[in-house]
Amino acid sequence: MAVSIPLWMHNFPRLLRAQPEKQKEVVCAPALTQLVVDLACSNDIRQSLEHVLNRLQSYVSFHLNADIFLIGAPSSYRDQLLHASTATPPIGIAGQLRYQLTEHGVHDANELRYKLPGSAFSVHALQLPFDKNQPACWMVLCFNERLPDSDQINRISAPVAEALTAGLSGWYRQQSRINAAISSEKAAHAAELHDSIAQILGYMRIKASRLTDQCKRKAEPELAEISQDLCHQAQSAYRQTREMIACSRLSIEQGQLVSAISQAISEFEQRSAIVFEMDNRVGGQLLTEDDSQTIFIVREALNNIVRHSHASHARVQLLRQKDSSIRIRIEDNGKGISADEARPDSFGMKIMQERAEKIHANLFILPRKQGGTRIELVIPDLSA
Repeated sequence: MAVSIPLWMHNFPRLLRAQPEKQKEVVCAPALTQLVVDLACSNDIRQSLEHVLNRLQSYVSFHLNADIFLIGAPSSYRDQLLHASTATPPIGIAGQLRYQLTEHGVHDANELRYKLPGSAFSVHALQLPFDKNQPACWMVLCFNERLPDSDQINRISAPVAEALTAGLSGWYRQQSRINAAISSEKAAHAAELHDSIAQILGYMRIKASRLTDQCKRKAEPELAEISQDLCHQAQSAYRQTREMIACSRLSIEQGQLVSAISQAISEFEQRSAIVFEMDNRVGGQLLTEDDSQTIFIVREALNNIVRHSHASHARVQLLRQKDSSIRIRIEDNGKGISADEARPDSFGMKIMQERAEKIHANLFILPRKQGGTRIELVIPDLSA
């Protein structure tokens, strides 16, 4: 026992010094290469970016003692903000970036350094250089202390920015190819419909109408009733086919949804004797996760009003809710319908519901107290 005590006392300081420091995960070059591949080949870019930011957060925190955020990607909505699950974004970080870009007249800046008002946070923002046709995206590093100099930050963040740019650029190119292929397929499908079924139905519609007139002139009530039903079905099938062709050819640019809804209302108003009204309370620009899905839902609702409602008046309202979500309300004063009353062979409402789910929206089909039907599409705020 007398020997062990001096040895213990002699070795204790060395044992303390030999304790390895707890190392945080460090992202190295091979991991950044995999990051590029993961983003470029992603089927769900938002989910992929969240995974990537979780990996990058440890790297940035280890080397710079900062949090990393992405603002503006992969959405054209300028305040879209993504971050790691372990990072909490300071209040107003996206809005302050927009303020720096607009109020201070630095539209062409690629790098910004500033403090967040009312807090101890400092920001170093670097724009990721995409093609001009793609929305601007910023990699934002947020420091709870004084900003290090730019050279120190860029030595650490430059490889990360290059990897993010390469990965997202690859994803944008992939999406462009996919959209081009879809548009080409839709155009071919529309051409096939037009050159085959639409022309045949158009011919049948004309012949059925003439047959109905002849039966009426020759006082053949039984044949007149049958021919009138054939005429009605031929006209209905022809209208549906034309609507399918219109939807196949439909292409809408981001930010043009309000204009597309207005054009659709004018188009359906010309097809019927129904008076349509548009009540726009969101302004000239409306952004959703996928504007094409939204306009398809609106067109299907308008088509149902024209074909089934027997209404004299219809109204489309674009409303912004207190939680910043968007409510598109389409109602008529017709005979009324509910989702439970839809025919088993009618796929219109089912397709509308599926399209709403794709953009994480809620679709409601309700009866109006005054008579008629109300359809409400509630779209979440993109900045959430």
